This record gives sequence, structure tokens and C-alpha cells, in this order.
Amino acid sequence: MIVQRFAKWAREANTRERAEAATMLAEALVHGEARGADRDTIVASLTLLLDDPAPSVRLAMAKVLSAGRNVPRSLVSALAADVAPVATEIAGRSMFLSTEDLVDLAAVGSAAARRAIAGRPVVSLPVAAVIAELGEPEAALALCCNDGAAIGDTSFDHLVDRFAGDGRVREALLGRGDLPPVIRHRLMLAVRDTLAGSGLLVNLFGAKRAGVVAFAAAERGTNVLAEALSSRQMPNFGEYLRGSGAVTPSLLVRVVATGNIELFITLLASLSGRSERRVAGIVGGGKSPALRALVIECGLDEGLACLFGEAVSLWRTIARGDKALRPAAVPSLILGRLSATGASGRIPHEASMLLRRLAGEAERDAVREAAAVAA
Repeated sequence: MIVQRFAKWAREANTRERAEAATMLAEALVHGEARGADRDTIVASLTLLLDDPAPSVRLAMAKVLSAGRNVPRSLVSALAADVAPVATEIAGRSMFLSTEDLVDLAAVGSAAARRAIAGRPVVSLPVAAVIAELGEPEAALALCCNDGAAIGDTSFDHLVDRFAGDGRVREALLGRGDLPPVIRHRLMLAVRDTLAGSGLLVNLFGAKRAGVVAFAAAERGTNVLAEALSSRQMPNFGEYLRGSGAVTPSLLVRVVATGNIELFITLLASLSGRSERRVAGIVGGGKSPALRALVIECGLDEGLACLFGEAVSLWRTIARGDKALRPAAVPSLILGRLSATGASGRIPHEASMLLRRLAGEAERDAVREAAAVAA
């Protein structure tokens, strides 16, 4: 009888009055001591208001119920499937929603609900997986910006597959500390492709030169990224680079000339199919028939064996503590040694050009570091 009277009153009351009633009833349910028949009456009255034509009435209810724990699932589910402002209130704040509820809501709910779920203080792996696979750009951006979101490797893959071309999502992904190295590199390649097609670069350098600049920047980034990896991560990263076609002669020259010997060994091992231990032994032997054979086995120009041998020899000397050799000078020293031994003619022209470019890069980096220290 009470519910019928409430229904009659609701038909005659204005929107503001109904919103106030929704707030009071929701507060009584969440914070009150109602039990038994009294609680049933409150729930029935709120259920009637789920059909209220004014979204503001349902929003008033949602704002209170979203903070409650002992709320009937029927009310929470209905509000979570409501129009965007109402659904967002529940999806983003309700502590009553379980992981399973959130997974279902993220899968079949509105774009606004997914965006709200992605911004919750804690987002579990299963929930993040649904948003990564189905979410709109705004939901994906919110997820990537959320330090409380647990994102698995497969979800990172989905995010890159779907949004690598979205600068906002890409930047948010790159800002995450839990981003796997392979995903970081995939995003780097996406940036490379964006740069290569950039109207600014194309207008400045022409299409061909813009592609070369972007490609070189990506290879430098690959080398920098690998320097931050642990020994445990290196083999998988090297195998990924080989599988993706990113291992080029220019990358190998850059890696060995800048002293990233661990990645150099990993890449040669991946290309040749030999164990890293065996490749490390061959590389450590310096200029030798074994190194030449390994280079040929990797499908590389055999002239690169001389370059690789000189580079490894120089870095070994530096590692022993020879202060007369500056790391920044290594690319220039490689060129000098190759010229002195008469081997420069056997080196591919592209490799010689890259060494000269690396020499300039290394010297500029050294000057910047010195200026930063002085400042």
C-alpha cells in the first residue's frame, strides 16, 4: 500500500521533488537501519524510480548508491546500464561491483561505462583485458593513464594493435613503468612510421630522406631501449627483433659501435641459431676466421667482420680501464683502424657512412653531457 501511494505521489511531483525523494530513499537504504518490510518498501520505491523519465532523478539515486556496499544487485545493474551520466557514477565508483560484474559491464555496457571503469582506483587484469580489447579510445586512454590498472602482456598487445596510431594513447602507454620492452619497441616503430609520413619532415627533406631520418631515429631508440634491459630480458628481446625483421646490418653496426655488446651477441646468436655462449666466445676472440664465418652464417656481408672485430677490441680495451680511450671516440677510432689496416675497402659503403654519422652523434652527445654536468 505504501509503495502504491509513493507511485501516485511520484506521478504528481515535479522533477526536483522526485530527485530529492530518490536521494533520501537511497540514503536510508545505504546509511539507515531499515530491516525487513521497511527495507523492502525502500527498495521497491527506488525500483519504481528506475523508470523515472528524468535522468537527474536516476542520477541522484546513483550518486548515493554508488557509495554503498549493501545495495541490491538489481538496482546497481540497472543504473550501470543507464544513460552515460548515471552509468558512469555507478561503474566508476561502486564498491559493490565484483570483478565479474565489471567484466560483464565493460563487455556489454556503454562507452561511458567503460571509460568510468578504466578510471577506477583499482582495475584488475580481467577487467583491463576487456577494455583493451573492446574499449573506445577514451576508455583505452583512461586505462593507460591509470597507475592502479593491472595490464597484462596480451592486453598491451591489443592496445598497440588498436591504438598505436593514436598519439594520446601511445604517449600514455610509453609513460607506464610496467610496459614490456617488446611493446615499447612496437610503439617506437609506430612513431617511426608517423615521422616518416610527417608533412613537416617530408617538406624539409623530401619523402626518401624523411624515411631515412625516421629509420635512423628508430634504430638509435632500439639501442637505447636495449641498454636498459636486464640479461634475463635480452634473449627474448633479441628474438623478437629478429622475428619482426628489425635486425639490419645498420642496427648491428650501431649496437657494436656504441658498446652494447650484450645485445650484439644476442642478435648474432638469434640470426645464426647458435647459443649465446658460443657466440660470445667467438666475438670475444676478436678478429678471427671464426668471426668471419659467423658473420657469413648470419647472412651478412663478410666485410663487416673486420668492423665488428675492431669495435669489440676497442670496447674490451675501454673495459680494462684504458683512460686514454673515450667511449665517444670509438666510432671514429674504428674508422681509423680500418683505414690503417687497409680493411676499409672491404667494408660496405653504407656501414662506413653510418660510422661517420655515429661519430658525429657520439661527439654531440658527449658535449651535451658535459654541458649538463657543468650547469
